[in-house]
Amino acid sequence: MITSIIIDDEKHCIQSLETDLANCCPQVSILSECLSAKEGIMAIKKFHPQLVFLDVEMPWMNGFEMLEVLDNISFAIIFTTAYDRFAAKAFRISAVDYLLKPIAANDLKEAVVKAEQKLQAGQSQQNIENLLQNFKQPVQQQKIAFPQREGYEFIPVANILYCHAEGAYSNLHLSNGKKFMVSKTLGDVEEMLPADIFQRIHHSTIVNLQCVTNFIRSDGGYVMINNGEKLMISKAKKDMLLKRLGLKKDYQKAWLVNKPRLCSADPEKFVGIFLPLLFFL
Repeated sequence: MITSIIIDDEKHCIQSLETDLANCCPQVSILSECLSAKEGIMAIKKFHPQLVFLDVEMPWMNGFEMLEVLDNISFAIIFTTAYDRFAAKAFRISAVDYLLKPIAANDLKEAVVKAEQKLQAGQSQQNIENLLQNFKQPVQQQKIAFPQREGYEFIPVANILYCHAEGAYSNLHLSNGKKFMVSKTLGDVEEMLPADIFQRIHHSTIVNLQCVTNFIRSDGGYVMINNGEKLMISKAKKDMLLKRLGLKKDYQKAWLVNKPRLCSADPEKFVGIFLPLLFFL
């Protein structure tokens, strides 16, 4: 049996969740129902639950602010929230369980199973701490939780130079020279990365724009990053990359002026466009 409490400022949401738990997750025992974060704090200190269903959007004190008040988070948490794609992404990158209202029965069962697994492995606290820390930090200082065999690896966004597809897996190339393989497709990884920093430049490559030092026009186009590696750019991705780098107009102008040279067989004649530090985020 898993002891739990529900914290939500809407009574009908509590009643609906209580009914769903009784029907789908009989292993969950509800010790208390709280209509505010203040009541939730008191219930947590009194009952010491193993699992807390926590609404994010509440008046006076939201779910994240409530967790900040607690001295220790020794329980698993399943967040409940109305649809918010930014909040949902924050949960995903920290590998924290959440349910979108109205809550679907299958999603509830899956979230409870995951919570049980995290309780057994003692992993929930680090994930929650990473989530709360990420909300305080600008995106380039946040960490993403990538799954591994023994749990999760929390990798700082700024340390990821680029990601490369390896079939159903993805290789993260880090600033310390190490590679980290994750059991996610490149599309899944792309959804976890902050879009204002990362750009897909090829069907198999995503690059950290803050690490790009040069754009080279020769050989179909490629970028050089700050560790000296060269990454090829696909024709379909070139226009968007140039736009993101602020080079589209300059590139078009240079192409018209230097059109005869673009036919040269000597690649050494092509001049790369040096990118000074364009990205101060």
